[in-house]
Amino acid sequence: MGKNDGDDDLDGIRSGWGKRLWSTSKVAGNALRLAARGVRGAKPSETDNAIGESLARELDSMKGLAMKVGQILSYFDGVLPEGTHAALRPLQQGARAVAFDTMGAVVEAELGAPVGELFEAFDTTPVASASIGQVYRAKLDGADVAVKVQYPEVARTLAADAKRLRGLSRLASVATAVDGPALVDELAARLGEECDYEREAEHLRRFRAAFAHVPEAHVPAPVAARTSARVLTTEWCPGASFYEFEAAAPQARKDEVGLLLARFAYESLYRRAALNADPHPGNYLFPDDGPVVFLDFGCVRYFEADFLAAERALTRCVIDDRKDRFRDALLATGMVAKPKGFDFDSHWALLRHQLAPYSAPRFRFDFEYIRGGVGMTGPSNPNLRKLAIPPAWIWLQRQQWG
Repeated sequence: MGKNDGDDDLDGIRSGWGKRLWSTSKVAGNALRLAARGVRGAKPSETDNAIGESLARELDSMKGLAMKVGQILSYFDGVLPEGTHAALRPLQQGARAVAFDTMGAVVEAELGAPVGELFEAFDTTPVASASIGQVYRAKLDGADVAVKVQYPEVARTLAADAKRLRGLSRLASVATAVDGPALVDELAARLGEECDYEREAEHLRRFRAAFAHVPEAHVPAPVAARTSARVLTTEWCPGASFYEFEAAAPQARKDEVGLLLARFAYESLYRRAALNADPHPGNYLFPDDGPVVFLDFGCVRYFEADFLAAERALTRCVIDDRKDRFRDALLATGMVAKPKGFDFDSHWALLRHQLAPYSAPRFRFDFEYIRGGVGMTGPSNPNLRKLAIPPAWIWLQRQQWG
């Protein structure tokens, strides 16, 4: 039996470790060259745009973790040249879709019946192609629903990539205080959970209950009867995209939404000990008249009480400008492997910069703020090889920087 179009679409996902590593190496090299220009604030060039388009195609074909990295790069202002962001933005919704013959077979295998029997109508053109699956619009019991279908073999590919990455991560432990394998294990655990759509349905139920008291925010309701490990069905939620909203909304509305996004993130963290760890612009919808819709709860991290208490104490210490408490607060987080030789003053300056938006009544986020943070965490940082980096901490930084 020959290959069909769906098989061609899956080549990037199915490709072996060697091919994926080679592709990743090319992507990393191009990204680093662009980042060097972006941090310096270099003028945009046609070459930047061409490299950005090449990056987008490569990452989109690989899906999974590679595509997630591309999504982050697409909106991390101040790191890449401006034109590159536009080239990478399609990754937030996916540009290269896997054929419906392939994806429909997943639906039927998971839910045990033909698509035509499971849904009253099913649009076979995806509305979004994400890093782990594609989203379709369908109709069930007279209502529109969103159906997210996982790519075949993507869970196996992610697990294999993580296993090999764990071996490479040991190199980080040789030259730094970072436990590389522990960080990879943390990442692999969350990616494994993200491939379980029944778990995501539970996350949706929890966040819906947690934010039922916030009428400005809406989390889609899952449909249990049409959900399985690799198929997730939820209510359909209309709305403008992030960039459509950015272009058309008045500033007062943007300010309201900005506060709402911050409230959602930090109330989740400090009141619910949970964090939706995939906050890219493609995961929000903005209806003309209604609450902001929060999408994609596949990657959720629940935090241990001790870790969260230490992180809260450190954050409070920095925001309140209590440098006299800083050393003890930082040590309590486990971030410092060996206090001797650690530059506490430098790390204080870094965190004061990072938390500056929360230390003043009003703050303007701009390229200089982002570039300043990137510069302070770069090669010139005296603590670069002395930070221990607890695994759970990476998700806090994912939230801080997007």
